[in-house]
Amino acid sequence: MNPLFIFKSLIFFQLLLVSAQDGGCPTSFSCGYLGQITFPFTVTQYPHCGILAISGCDKKNTSAPKSIQLGKMPSKQPLIVTYVEGNTITVSDKTQRKYLLSKKCQAFHNYPVPPTTPLGSFYLKFNITMFKCNRSLKVTPPKSFQNYANCSGYDIYYDLQNIVRPPPFKVPNSLAQCTQCQAAVRDMPNDDPFEFLSPQISIVVQLSDDCNQCLHHQGGRCRLDIQGKFHCAEGIGLLVIIITGLLIIWRCKRRVPDFYSNKYTESNSFYHGVPVFSFKDLEVATKIFDSSRELGEGGFGTVYYGKLKDGREVAVKRLFQHNFKRVEQFMNEIKILTRLRHRNLVSLYGCTSHHSHELLLVYEYISNGTVSSHLRCESTNPGFLPWHIRMKVALETATALAYLHASEIIHRDVKTNNILLDNTFCIKVADFGLSKLFPNDITHVSTAPQGTPGYMDPEYHQCYRLTSKSDVYSFGVVLVELISSMPAVDMSRDKDEINLANLAIRKIQKSKIHELVDPSLGFESDKDVKRKIVLIAELAFQCLQRDKELRPSMDEVLDVLRRIDSVSGRDEFGNVEEVIARGAVMSSINVCSLSSSSPDHVEMKLLKNKKLTSPTGVTDKWDSESTTSNVSGQSASRI
Repeated sequence: MNPLFIFKSLIFFQLLLVSAQDGGCPTSFSCGYLGQITFPFTVTQYPHCGILAISGCDKKNTSAPKSIQLGKMPSKQPLIVTYVEGNTITVSDKTQRKYLLSKKCQAFHNYPVPPTTPLGSFYLKFNITMFKCNRSLKVTPPKSFQNYANCSGYDIYYDLQNIVRPPPFKVPNSLAQCTQCQAAVRDMPNDDPFEFLSPQISIVVQLSDDCNQCLHHQGGRCRLDIQGKFHCAEGIGLLVIIITGLLIIWRCKRRVPDFYSNKYTESNSFYHGVPVFSFKDLEVATKIFDSSRELGEGGFGTVYYGKLKDGREVAVKRLFQHNFKRVEQFMNEIKILTRLRHRNLVSLYGCTSHHSHELLLVYEYISNGTVSSHLRCESTNPGFLPWHIRMKVALETATALAYLHASEIIHRDVKTNNILLDNTFCIKVADFGLSKLFPNDITHVSTAPQGTPGYMDPEYHQCYRLTSKSDVYSFGVVLVELISSMPAVDMSRDKDEINLANLAIRKIQKSKIHELVDPSLGFESDKDVKRKIVLIAELAFQCLQRDKELRPSMDEVLDVLRRIDSVSGRDEFGNVEEVIARGAVMSSINVCSLSSSSPDHVEMKLLKNKKLTSPTGVTDKWDSESTTSNVSGQSASRI
């Protein structure tokens, strides 16, 4: 009998067996503003498909609240889910918020995490253990403990030095008779617990060893059988071994080249539509990742220059770690880039296998460095960027971002370090590791704030709601960089001006645009350049609005940039009234008159017509609040 026929038949029966074992569980569930949720989380309609079920996902109104239950809570109100990221779910407790604001002692209660199962356990990511001690006990706490004594009949004790992540916490003998309360925190402990406790609770699902092995090594799904015992659906069994054996025999008979041979890997193997390279070949291409070939370093990895056997010059991105999170980012970047084809987006040539001991992405090599390096003269080929090149960079970057948004993708890390220049000074937007799919029929995606300080949308940073307007904010910072040549964050500047967005807003509002502009651009000597820079500053001001509803869309930004680029000494600027709605750029100005006005008159007229508020910079928020953001997505929010 034909081995191929046997192989296909066994695969078919294996799929039937897997389907029966898995209980009809899809790989992901759509859950309104939370987007797609995956194991270990599930929805209440499929409780057996995960460890913690979220309710409200089935409602037609995508913005309807989603919630979870955590056993016996002091309040009967459900905990509202604000975002889900990896194995962490963050919820908001409205009752706790009221207790904290009114400084009521009911805030000192324990959050009951779900019980441990063979699939995994739970803990609060940012928590503190507090002790509720009846005054009749007359306890003597350790010296490092703080005492809050304003509750009726009992005292609260807690350790100023200890925020546990994860538990357990060693209980001092002197407090053994007191009631323990595990509470969420947003700040380091101090003498007022109502200031550092938080109504935002981040719960981490810690998978069991069996589940980790099943999920990440066997490619299976963690499930409980009817007796409540663990089993790995789609696990490797006798049938899979037989199938593998038959596949090997069939390959040998057909003399198919080894999958992992260099020739086959480069020419015949594909992953999500892109060629798979062998790690060995990329080591050779980069001269074993020689430090002299480093092109740059990002949040997730280092980029090296390489040359393939066929002569192609490439940029090889080597991810820092090989763990589940990095594999997820690796696969995300590939999936995003294979959807896209645009002259202003960097092309992905291929990758290593996601099973490889190192994760590598292979891009086209863009030879002229980053816009950031040229603005700061850090490039290997440093050279002054004249105004017409900067205008070209703004236009082409806006074109690329408008294309991304039309393709339902948010870049999430727009910055001059991620805008590359080729030898003709055409731009290529790069680095899609943080990019997010964003369907047009939803208003936002709830996710942990990620991005680069100085470029991150303050509303996204504070409210965990990502929208296409988050890219618009970041692009506003890029526009300011293009007219000023200043970095987005500079610790040597005055405290209120460390963040370039803050600095720009202050200068624009005080009619001091000339103090913001790079003097080498000819702002004072060239009236045409001055007119355009003033208009770009106005556009940047609109993009940097704190309220995302007041920012233009990327399509609107692109349209205005094209009109600004068309301005010359005698050309008419054209009618762009209402190009950007809700008071955005120049909608309240008769811009037809601007082209015939002097540059000074243009600047004054724009400033007099300001109706919008100044956005508060992200850096200011970081200075004044404890909320932090990083690539790992760990964050603790204020009330």
